[in-house]
Amino acid sequence: MDMKWHKYITRWAESRGLGGREIDYQWPSPSFPVVSIRSNLGRYSGQGYGHGSKPQVKTAVGLIAIGDVAIGLISIGAISVGVLSVGAISLGMWLALGAIALSWLGFAAGAIAIAGVAVGAIAIAEKALGAIAIGDTAFGAIAIGRIAGGAIAIGQWAYGVIAVGEHGFGLIPITGDVWNWFRRLFGLGD
Repeated sequence: MDMKWHKYITRWAESRGLGGREIDYQWPSPSFPVVSIRSNLGRYSGQGYGHGSKPQVKTAVGLIAIGDVAIGLISIGAISVGVLSVGAISLGMWLALGAIALSWLGFAAGAIAIAGVAVGAIAIAEKALGAIAIGDTAFGAIAIGRIAGGAIAIGQWAYGVIAVGEHGFGLIPITGDVWNWFRRLFGLGD
């Protein structure tokens, strides 16, 4: 997994003379870290530190947390949990950005995004935008929702190339309105 943010952390560590060592920085103190930066600089595999030891994943906890695992109001890390979170796996209360992003009150963006408002390859939300979008209002290549728009749209109101639902239109409309129109056309319904 290529983590570009580690390059910036590594550059910061080398500028302070830390070389190849781990980063373990808490400000103003380790007992009350407002800013916490803890990382192994991306060395998680079989790269040992001598005597057969392997590096442990570092967890940063603070108001602003940056690390392998980050927990804080603002968190940045491979796994991040907070109010505003950025990382490969992000759990954010208001904002989550990452490969897998989950936000229970706000916005999420990522390959897989689940939130109130979500944008991603797979977006699941009240308002969803993505290649596969599932939600109350969904727009995407495949959209499933009460109001859906996309190449394949499935919902109560569906608009797309293939529209499946109660109302809507498309090149191939499979809707209740079209079905009722044909029934009235041939005198089979009211």
